[in-house]
Amino acid sequence: MTPPRRVLWVPNEIGTALQSGYRRAFADLLATGALDEVEVFSLEQRMRAGGDAAAHRADLLAVAERFRPDLVFMQHTGFTGLTGGDVDRILRHGARLLYQEADPYTRWLHPLPASARAVGRRADVVHTCGAGVFSDNFRRAGARRVEWMPHVFDPARIDTAPKRAERELDVVVVGNRSRARFRPLPSAADRRRFVDLLQQRHGTALGLYGNGWSGPAARGPIPYSQQSEVVRGAWLSANWDHFADEACYFSDRLPIALASGSLHATTLHPGYSAVFPPETARFLVTGSTPQDLVERIGRFLETTSVDQRLEAEEAAKEFAWRHFRQDDQLVTMLNSVGTGIDPAAASAAWDLTTPPLTAG
Repeated sequence: MTPPRRVLWVPNEIGTALQSGYRRAFADLLATGALDEVEVFSLEQRMRAGGDAAAHRADLLAVAERFRPDLVFMQHTGFTGLTGGDVDRILRHGARLLYQEADPYTRWLHPLPASARAVGRRADVVHTCGAGVFSDNFRRAGARRVEWMPHVFDPARIDTAPKRAERELDVVVVGNRSRARFRPLPSAADRRRFVDLLQQRHGTALGLYGNGWSGPAARGPIPYSQQSEVVRGAWLSANWDHFADEACYFSDRLPIALASGSLHATTLHPGYSAVFPPETARFLVTGSTPQDLVERIGRFLETTSVDQRLEAEEAAKEFAWRHFRQDDQLVTMLNSVGTGIDPAAASAAWDLTTPPLTAG
């Protein structure tokens, strides 16, 4: 079968928050001849900017008819209202379909949207960020092949300047406080408990960034692009996941922190032993309950020297850049549907100064 080299990409983008890491990686793949053409149609971005949603969907179908891709790559379609009939029309000239869902969904409380089910059912491969319920959602929807794909970081957004031996804070947390009363996110109460315990133990040596928090450590929300800079101001970044029971799941805060050279503490999920080998314990602290994680954070800070932490930060950075780069992950996903891109050649060609693909 001929490898697909003409890609129609329907990204997950809102407003000016473009997927710059993927756009740059696609530009590099085009520049090196790994792909022939890439057409971008940012459907969700167009819809949220206004206008008639049905007209935007019709425009996507018209682009697919004109461009006639041999691969369609869609991400996070839940807001778009795409139906199975729409997807069938997009694929009617024989294109393969790759779908990535990087948002977490449970079975009942926060179910998979109808559009994601429709796309997943028709996809050759679905990639999703959890190996338990998140993956089972797509299998129940009729997906033929579902694979776990972790959250990653955009290399161009990571602060890689040398770090100082002195830190303003012991611990930093980046994450919002969930205030939903009737349909709260899973583990929202545990996240609040985790933050309360951290504040009690660390006081103003804790930096708490995000919406909804109060107390001596609260510093308000920060732009997404500043996460890397913020976590570098503490010895350790920490998070309690909203989806604590999902196998192999972690939010993008973990790869962003590790890639920035920050030690990280987070929820212990089922399946982590297959993702993080024993040697990662020097820079990754995990706990089974909020109380357990707070105790382990305190013990880590009390029993490690500055030199040990600095050495562990370098190991964290090396691990993340080897396993969690967004551009490398794009190649993995494209190859899952037979593009045949050489990962080593692609990795050698990544260029953070390449202009990303323009808006589509």
